[in-house]
Amino acid sequence: MDVLMISRVLRLRRTLRRREMWSETKLRNHQMQQLEKVRAFAYANSPFYQRFHRGVEGAALGELPVLTKAKLMDNFDEISTDPGVRLADLQTYLDGVDDDELFRGRYWVSATSGSSGRKSIIPSNRHEWAMILVSYLRANDWARVRAGPAHRVKMAMVSSTTRWHQSSRVAASARSPFIASERLSAATPLPEVVARLNNINPDVLVAYASMINALALEQLAGRLNIAPRAVDSSSEVLTGETRAAAARAWNIGVFNVYASTETGGIAAECDRHHGMHLFEDLVIPEVVDDDYNPVPQGVPGSRLLVTVLSSRTIPLIRYELTDRLSVATAPCPCGLPFRLVESTDGRTDDVLVLAAVAGGTVSIHPVVFHNVLDLLDASGWQVRHQNRELHVLVAGPGAGFDASATERQLNFSLAAVGALAPDVHLSVVDAVPPGPGGKRPFVVALPTT
Repeated sequence: MDVLMISRVLRLRRTLRRREMWSETKLRNHQMQQLEKVRAFAYANSPFYQRFHRGVEGAALGELPVLTKAKLMDNFDEISTDPGVRLADLQTYLDGVDDDELFRGRYWVSATSGSSGRKSIIPSNRHEWAMILVSYLRANDWARVRAGPAHRVKMAMVSSTTRWHQSSRVAASARSPFIASERLSAATPLPEVVARLNNINPDVLVAYASMINALALEQLAGRLNIAPRAVDSSSEVLTGETRAAAARAWNIGVFNVYASTETGGIAAECDRHHGMHLFEDLVIPEVVDDDYNPVPQGVPGSRLLVTVLSSRTIPLIRYELTDRLSVATAPCPCGLPFRLVESTDGRTDDVLVLAAVAGGTVSIHPVVFHNVLDLLDASGWQVRHQNRELHVLVAGPGAGFDASATERQLNFSLAAVGALAPDVHLSVVDAVPPGPGGKRPFVVALPTT
């Protein structure tokens, strides 16, 4: 990280700390002021928004149309507020980008893995990128790990090392006199990851939830020997079983972090672990149902709309994330002014649609599989749906594992929610194979053949 960026990030972090002491009224006023600024900038500089919001320029946020990923990418060049930022050029740049090299010397560019369908590509100018970095720095602060001149921190990130993935770009930018960051691919065989972590012995471990679970089991088995001061989970649903395994392995609680490539950090846990606090000074979140109607606090939504208050190059106003979450009805006793995410249940895309006993189809939430497969003595699992078949991979089960009993339990659980019994095939594997970006999602819908 260059000196100017270090200075900017540290200055922004001081600003964010002051906001954490705001009243709710001051927070809402800040949101409205920043919303007006991002809308005004978009209307002045983006041909797309001039057309997309025509006639509703003065309407309330909840009355504006929703920006989907498909709409973002189909209209990218018109959404861009910089004529020098065009999608074809960004794609060419990403094909050859090396480490922290900037697009046109001005933009940090990240892209999604495309695991939920189509990739999105997000360029960030210096201020936008600093806001993304400081959003992750806030999560570390809340985990009681602070980096600075008197506190050098060793950080290991076990996620994606693909050069255009945001975790890779953040890790490259985070290298500084205060932070020694090491990137490890979640797609690397587990023994190699263990060996590297033993050599690094990080102060902070950041990893996908599935990888945290696997590493905790390695620590308990005596093959991994690290003593992190904080463990951060990102990108996947963090289950109670993974939290419990990490607590046994390292005697610390896992801090859950919610982020996306398009936004940077969206929410993170404080040390009370009552849920994740939404970064409402950085984004305006709206939890909605399938028809984009707002849902009450305490009720799970099927989508999250986010308005990124610092976005200028690619303004994101009511951008759709297909994440299922609910906002808590009660505040956290920590005193932060930000609302709590009570639960995150993965993406709407993770819901499988199976034939129903009563005819038609029934949506199967991943929790149906968690209730059966999380109880196994295994290092991981994955359900793959294709045609009328469920292929269930179970990684490294213990000696008492009964495949037939597990298949029967899955059929029973699916029947209990109205699904016509599919053909369930269970396979034992050494490890769940990684998908794009190194993630190992619990549920995967494969193309029909």
